[in-house]
Amino acid sequence: MMGEYIRRWAAEGAHAGEIQGPFSLEGITAWECDLSGCAPLEPASVQPAHVEALFCRAGQLRATLCKGQTVCAGPGELLLVSDAAELRRFSLEDGCFQGIFALMDKAASRDLPAQEPTLWAGDASPMDQVAGLLRSHNGCMAVREPVWGPSVLASLCQLPKERRGAYFLLKLWELLYLLCNRQPAAVAPCANGYYDHYQADAVRNVHDYMLAHFDQHMTVPELARRFQLSPTFLKSCFRRLYGAPVHTYLQQYRLQTAARLLRTTSDSVLHIAVAVGYTGTSQFDSAFKALYHMTPAQYRKWCRENNVQNR
Repeated sequence: MMGEYIRRWAAEGAHAGEIQGPFSLEGITAWECDLSGCAPLEPASVQPAHVEALFCRAGQLRATLCKGQTVCAGPGELLLVSDAAELRRFSLEDGCFQGIFALMDKAASRDLPAQEPTLWAGDASPMDQVAGLLRSHNGCMAVREPVWGPSVLASLCQLPKERRGAYFLLKLWELLYLLCNRQPAAVAPCANGYYDHYQADAVRNVHDYMLAHFDQHMTVPELARRFQLSPTFLKSCFRRLYGAPVHTYLQQYRLQTAARLLRTTSDSVLHIAVAVGYTGTSQFDSAFKALYHMTPAQYRKWCRENNVQNR
């Protein structure tokens, strides 16, 4: 999927300045990439015996499976996809993605840390364990680690471009170890069951309304009343379809929009805060820093210093 896309894109040479790498470590190869403004991603399958990992620094990744399930990953989150996934669509929110893509080859890593019993339990190789975990999630899962993700995001912002890929590979091995060795309940898949297309369409209408009016105050009970849905159903179905609670999804969308405005305009921080639904800069600054690990002003300065203000 993304592996073939990145290689083809890099080979064309038209966007060479927007791909850093490759970086390699223990059977994993990574590229740092900025896919902002790129052509839509064609549906494709992950190569056999491979696992792909996409760490999001800015923007949002959305994978839609053939059964209608949608898995999303935003800043500080990781999307893991194996050849077991039946993908229908792979899209970038607002056509923007900045982050790191890693291609994991099970064959190349078969003789690595699995041979060290103090690191990996059982006889299976690390990638076999990861692939097994993904099969329990229909081949595709978003990883939202409250400590790991924000820590990696903050550290990447402080490293020069040529060092980010190697650092990410080290942290990715750490995450894979955590996912494969913690208590099973901690990585259990979402509850089984699917919503029919009428129910899913109703919640997609809520989603579209939210994004069209994201600068307005709204609550789950208000949205449920507007679309004649049960609040409990709305919350569960929304999370199933979009991979995050309603409030979290809306807040991340607002902050991602704010980040884009900080990169691409000279509007004041107050003007941008109001434009994305905040009444002032205090709450906006706190929410933005919690997601991006720097204030809006620091983020704008960092983008200008790294020449990403127009992406």
